[in-house]
Amino acid sequence: MDLSQVPLFRELGEADLKALRAEARPRALGKGELLFLEGEPVQALFVVRKGLIKVYKLDPEGRKQVVLHVEGPGRVLAEVALFLERPTYPASAEALEASEVLVIPKERFFQLVEARPPLARALIRYLARRQGQLLHLLDRLVFHEVRERLCEYLLEKLKEEGQGFRLPTNPELAALLGTVPEAVSRNLGELYRRGLIRLAGRQVEIPDPQALRGVIR
Repeated sequence: MDLSQVPLFRELGEADLKALRAEARPRALGKGELLFLEGEPVQALFVVRKGLIKVYKLDPEGRKQVVLHVEGPGRVLAEVALFLERPTYPASAEALEASEVLVIPKERFFQLVEARPPLARALIRYLARRQGQLLHLLDRLVFHEVRERLCEYLLEKLKEEGQGFRLPTNPELAALLGTVPEAVSRNLGELYRRGLIRLAGRQVEIPDPQALRGVIR
């Protein structure tokens, strides 16, 4: 996957993309391998090239994981942490399957942002969109039922990745939706029985997105 396909960089011209490509280094991750740990100094911006990366926090006892989000190809990790006053990772990241990320060192990325105004503008727009998504997530958690939140998540994944996208595990999906694994399993099963989704393992197809959207009030 090329950087031109990454939403953060999609609007950039070829010269800016070429400068980014020159700094990006691939890093392979095995299933279960850590990309970074909460509290470590921020070293780089990461772009998921293939696979799935889980971002999570541990409870105060260090036993229970709370999954914050799961990112697939084209998604960016640590973009906000780069700009913190004391830049340390606010959460941990782990590969859910064999994956590959592109690593852009922090200082080199800062130099590119300062030297290339189109990149700076693209970054500001991207962070603004992310803030909007977080506000939308808060609204969903407070006001929407589990099935509606699940349908919105599925439709968003379809928009980002196309038909046949991969789902995280039910416990991870439950953490993302603010519910319990049993509720995720029950609602996925109901959507499947109604023909609103097709399931093959953890891969999902949505034959009629408009019909699935009709579930959302």
